[in-house]
Amino acid sequence: MEKFFKYILLILAAGIVSTSCEKLDLQPTSSTALMEDEVYSTYEGYHGVFLKIYSAMAVAGQGGAGGNDVSWDGGRSVYLRALFWVQEAPSDILLYRTGTGYGIQSTVSLDWTTGTEFPQYFYYRAYIIIALCNEFLRKTEKGVMEKYGVWEVAKNEVDYWRAEARFVRAYQYYLLCDLYGAVGWVDDSSPNGTYPVQKTRKEIFEYVEKELLDVENKMMPSSKKVFGRTNQAAAWFLLAKLYLNAQVYTGTARNNEALTYAKKVINDPNYTLAPQYIENFLKDNDKCNEILWAIPTDTDKMQGEGVTNYLLKFPISNYMFDFVDYGISATYSSNGSLTSTFVDKFLPEDQDFDPTDPWCDKKKDKRSLLLGGPKTATYKANGTVDKPALLKQNFIAGAPFVTSVIYYGYTTTKWRNVTKDRVKSQPTQYSSIAFPVFRKADACLMAAEAILRGGNGTRADALSYVNEVRNRAYNSGPYQNQHNVANGQITDAQLTLPFLLDERARELWMENWRRSDLVRFGVFTKGYNWSWKGRPTSGDTNHEGRDVDDKFNLYPIPQNDVLYNPNLTQNPNYK
Repeated sequence: MEKFFKYILLILAAGIVSTSCEKLDLQPTSSTALMEDEVYSTYEGYHGVFLKIYSAMAVAGQGGAGGNDVSWDGGRSVYLRALFWVQEAPSDILLYRTGTGYGIQSTVSLDWTTGTEFPQYFYYRAYIIIALCNEFLRKTEKGVMEKYGVWEVAKNEVDYWRAEARFVRAYQYYLLCDLYGAVGWVDDSSPNGTYPVQKTRKEIFEYVEKELLDVENKMMPSSKKVFGRTNQAAAWFLLAKLYLNAQVYTGTARNNEALTYAKKVINDPNYTLAPQYIENFLKDNDKCNEILWAIPTDTDKMQGEGVTNYLLKFPISNYMFDFVDYGISATYSSNGSLTSTFVDKFLPEDQDFDPTDPWCDKKKDKRSLLLGGPKTATYKANGTVDKPALLKQNFIAGAPFVTSVIYYGYTTTKWRNVTKDRVKSQPTQYSSIAFPVFRKADACLMAAEAILRGGNGTRADALSYVNEVRNRAYNSGPYQNQHNVANGQITDAQLTLPFLLDERARELWMENWRRSDLVRFGVFTKGYNWSWKGRPTSGDTNHEGRDVDDKFNLYPIPQNDVLYNPNLTQNPNYK
């Protein structure tokens, strides 16, 4: 991606971007006016502010690993890590053993409250980015740029900049709609000093739809790719995702539209499925033609505890380096592991890890990038100390949550800070793997789902979309290579909505979609359970999951927002 800017963003440095519980007064004081003039008086300054819109999704704030745009711990609250927690942690994918101080165990058990810290992280990060977009749009009006003397030098780029800022803002509102429902709304036309006005979930949906339809043809064409920036294909993808969830957000299904936009992505020749699944998750994935939009990171230039650095470190311990070349020099001592419910979605013969096959080439389904099983017990730390096997059943019957042995549960080899040529290199402290926000494989699965939900397509079409994804997963059809080739195709009789829910887990695990998928399929709170779901974080020693209150289909709006903004009402059944 283009170099992230070297200029300090004065909007943040001056402290004039607030979170949504305060008035969004972006009018600079006299002490910051000069700094603002300095930033906006050059093309480089404008370009830097534009790139801050993207970098705010990668780093905690200005100043490298130590900077932070919010008052919380910058590592825990960084944007993509916060999104991962609210999407993947409360799902059938993961279990955590730590985090009592900020509520991550409440995530696992679906037992959070309005005062639980972790759901607030993403909420406030999203509003910071919305504020950045709004201010940038104000400053890129032609008259304002002429006043600063920058219009002539930037006029050939500014339309793309503005369209992308509107897209990123729409993406934040999409996620807020998905996670929190009816939320506060403010845009660049809102007067400074006013509180965000709460819109219904349907109104937020309609706003996002209108914005995306308007910017669709104003963004860079899909043939123009700048890694880390969005283009027209990203707008198509997000429209497909929005319409696929329309029943949940508005009460009215929009599956025809979901299919239309998913097919735009599928039929676009500028994007193709990667030859191998794992190429999407390596440090040279900037060359992967499947990724429509990614959030880059870099061990030298974008240090921090978010993006894929967290995904690499949280599920592994140092002794696991003897099995897999993760390309990273430090870990978080295996703070989380995979549920047996998720592991069992793969074929039994694909579940266990073979130390002689660290890239899982011998497995049938190459998405089964799991680290666990009896053979992991053969390792001896320092040649003497036995290590236990990584267990699929990662709990002790009769033990409460916090003392369960999920420390030794199955974990992942999906994210690796190495290149696809598999050449071992010097491990680094931070990850250089870009996070793939949108992938073409997801568009294939969305199209199939839209058809099964009544969209104007044939079952044969739906089956072909799913089998395209599975051919790549099994190295079959056009994706055959030197590794184990197997038949992963399914029949029409096997193609059902429950199968698609499981297939989305196999294809997209740890990519920030799982909670939304479970809600859309109607099984997040009731009718489908996994270990510790619905259980208290301590005391209760029964690991079996149970149904929970439907209020957990939405996160609560942070209580401080409700207290300080008279326009906001809390989500139902949260006190």
